[in-house]
Amino acid sequence: MMRAIIVDDEELSVKRLTRILRESGKIATCRAFLNPHEAYEYSRANAVDIAFLDISMPEIDGMKLSVLLQELDEEILLVFVTGYDSYAVQAFEVNALDYLLKPVTAQRVAKALNKAGKRSGRAAGAAASALEIKLFDGFQMYGNGDGSSRDPIKLRSPKTAELFAFLVCQRTASREEIIDTLWSGLTPEKAWKNLNSTLYYIRKALDDAKIGSGIISGKNEIRIEGSALDCDLYEFERLLAEMRKAPERCLVLIERVKELYAGPLLKGKNYEWADEYARRLEKEFAEALEYAAKHCSKQGDSVQALHYYRGILELDALREDIVLEVIRTYIQLGRTNEALRQYRKLEEQLKQELGLRPNPQIQAVMASIGLRG
Repeated sequence: MMRAIIVDDEELSVKRLTRILRESGKIATCRAFLNPHEAYEYSRANAVDIAFLDISMPEIDGMKLSVLLQELDEEILLVFVTGYDSYAVQAFEVNALDYLLKPVTAQRVAKALNKAGKRSGRAAGAAASALEIKLFDGFQMYGNGDGSSRDPIKLRSPKTAELFAFLVCQRTASREEIIDTLWSGLTPEKAWKNLNSTLYYIRKALDDAKIGSGIISGKNEIRIEGSALDCDLYEFERLLAEMRKAPERCLVLIERVKELYAGPLLKGKNYEWADEYARRLEKEFAEALEYAAKHCSKQGDSVQALHYYRGILELDALREDIVLEVIRTYIQLGRTNEALRQYRKLEEQLKQELGLRPNPQIQAVMASIGLRG
């Protein structure tokens, strides 16, 4: 599913193309702009996979806008839309994916989207691993050893799955550490035997799926070769590190971070060794959301700031500091009824769970505008 923008100063053309794209089943999000300046600013803060650009527009035409967009992200696919076929040669000189004549048809748009899928598929395939591991919101493994399908991989037993999950999370671990964590109640001899046999069954399951395990087993330690797999945890941590290094890109990166964090690490697995790790990741995710929210507030985008603040409250509904920011933002937007509902919700939860009332700072904000009655 792709994220698309449409930029065209003709409102009827925008509505028609928007409808076609949304009905195609291949577009996850579609934002339309009559003003190319607004489209550019949106693309600075949000990831875009494909851009449908009218060529003839005042101030910034489609050609100029295409250059600006690819300066932001050279992977953005460009499709030019115009009523004049005389622009075709010029369009393809800037490496356009396709060129559509108005009025566009669903069949012609479908052809362009098929091209986009093939091009993005080739790019993804060049870097994709045959083994995909999902650790957020549970534990799933998928393989496409022959490159033609994405099939779930089942491991022999719960302990086999736990060992592999442990190795993926730790990346490198000594044999003693693994035994102390997973087989602490066994004699040393039996524990070592269990470790070796469990490793064997992991390798066998992946070999049966025509996938290399990426497990490198030495005399004293065992490690996972990260490049041999595609893991949501690894990508999540990489993006958080990138946000810290390049805070100006936080609004682009945070959306992908949100997609990856589908739920707590290894949710439902009851692995004691993972509890502290899961709490740390949730804390780092909340910090990233808060940073993005404050960044939006500084830019005057209070609605988007609310979106990120609410994401934090989904993790911890009793974060009074975040509830305070949500209430203040609602009041700033003139949505006082929603500010009151947020306050009442916090008030009820605190009373039921802790026997407390909202802190004085929140009460003072509500009282200052007469919303506590």
